[in-house]
Amino acid sequence: MTNTSITTNGSCIDKLIKRLEKQIGQEESNKLKETAIEIVQNCVNVYSETFGNGDVGKDSTGLVNQHYKGNDPIPNGTTGLIYGRVQSGKTNTTIATLALSYENNFRCFIVLTSDNTWLGKQTANRFNNQVQGGPVFFDWEAWKKDPIDFAKTKVIPYVKDTGVVLVSTKNHHHLDNLLAVLKAAKVKNVPTLIFDDEADNASLNTNESKQAKQGKGTIHDSTIFDKIGKIRQEVANHIYIQITATPQSLLLQSLPHPCKPQFCAALPSPGSSYMGGELFFAENSNYCCIVDAEEINELKKQKGSINPGNQWIIPEGLRLALCCFFLGATYKILSSGEEDVKYCFLVHICYKQDIHNILEKVIGQFVINLDKAIRGKSSATANKQAYQWLEAAYNELKKTANCLPPLTELIEELKIQLRHAIPKIINANNPEKEPNYNPGMNILIGGNRLGRGVTIEGLMVTYYGRDAKQKMMDTVHQHARMYGYRPKLKDVTRLFLPDHILDTFRSIHESDEAMRQAIGDDIHNIKLQPVWIGGNLKPTRSNVLVHHRLMY
Repeated sequence: MTNTSITTNGSCIDKLIKRLEKQIGQEESNKLKETAIEIVQNCVNVYSETFGNGDVGKDSTGLVNQHYKGNDPIPNGTTGLIYGRVQSGKTNTTIATLALSYENNFRCFIVLTSDNTWLGKQTANRFNNQVQGGPVFFDWEAWKKDPIDFAKTKVIPYVKDTGVVLVSTKNHHHLDNLLAVLKAAKVKNVPTLIFDDEADNASLNTNESKQAKQGKGTIHDSTIFDKIGKIRQEVANHIYIQITATPQSLLLQSLPHPCKPQFCAALPSPGSSYMGGELFFAENSNYCCIVDAEEINELKKQKGSINPGNQWIIPEGLRLALCCFFLGATYKILSSGEEDVKYCFLVHICYKQDIHNILEKVIGQFVINLDKAIRGKSSATANKQAYQWLEAAYNELKKTANCLPPLTELIEELKIQLRHAIPKIINANNPEKEPNYNPGMNILIGGNRLGRGVTIEGLMVTYYGRDAKQKMMDTVHQHARMYGYRPKLKDVTRLFLPDHILDTFRSIHESDEAMRQAIGDDIHNIKLQPVWIGGNLKPTRSNVLVHHRLMY
């Protein structure tokens, strides 16, 4: 492959790295820049080899000198992959890549996000707030009323000068408007870089399997896949970067498919403070606690039960998980010296909203009863039992937390804090749509809305019991919200789950590591198709694949 020189410094990237140093430290920010350099070098190389030299890279023009005129609607080989890890800071990697790409004269940047308005806004704000002295930023709200006028008054004045960043959710109306902007502004005349966040989620052709059986002539491409394809055709001289931690569905596409990554832009390595599968799923991990699988079923069975006096039953594993959270959060409240720090407990056992309501009642009653018991507002028997439960949790935390204060000291503070630990349901029925954190303890209950793409602030303890009959590797892996950078909370971090689900996560983790090693042999030319799996796991959903490529 041609190696085109690139610029590795400049006002935009240098300012960003300085900002990030204050947020994540010098070591992590330098590592981030190294990853951005690797990605941009690969993108510039592929662009130059496909469209010719001089448009991007060091001493380039930032203009398209030779428009793509190939036979394929979308230039072959322009799809790349950033294969990150769940909760590993992929957004910061993308932001750094954008800033460095700007220094190398890419002039239009399209950022596609999940079709979730609050997540899309969160992404747009992070890009806009972090990148200074570079391109101008707009999101879908800016052009939805009049895309043509927006193109004339906002994009055209900047696109060949500072460059523009256009952020859109993968919503068909927003993508239609984005395409209109690109056409009206003649963005095809400048080199374009497209970032597709969670590209395996909503960007693939969900009619792929049907078309393989019935023919493309009778079954249309799915809507979002079709619209992203039209955007790629409009800005033909582009590089399309897929960003995900679960690329199974992408890697299993046929070789000429536009969603099949032809090169790996980067395999970012997480920093030393990252908590991932090797922490939770190692044999005999101290950060993982096994619960009886039957207690998940018992929780679900309380749906529709008649409970005189609301006597909801809390099983042993959930009770221990909550007590670990209460003591761990209290310890951090006492030791941090900060008033507004937030700590979270996540319970995720089912996507069904009626189960969420049951969990709210079960946990809510337990919090009330425990609060009264430790404050001596109930019977002596209840008080003794509460202290025994908290002692069991204290002994569990001592396995990893070496500086715990005496249990009696923690309980005294817990008497103040516990009554504020009110469980909250985060699902489609919640008008807030996203976690609304309070200082101190937060108990979050949910399903799909607390899955892919969501970062849970201050997550400390996770109680996980979601157990589909047919498990998809990529879907289950995306449920690993316990992953991430929370070094100050590591000593009191816990994952509670049944043994058979632990085995599933462990198989997925081992498969993921093997796939990274295989790709790492030749990141510039991905021809990998096998996926290592175990048990009753499928690599991904079948509707996005030609059937014979779905191996299980």
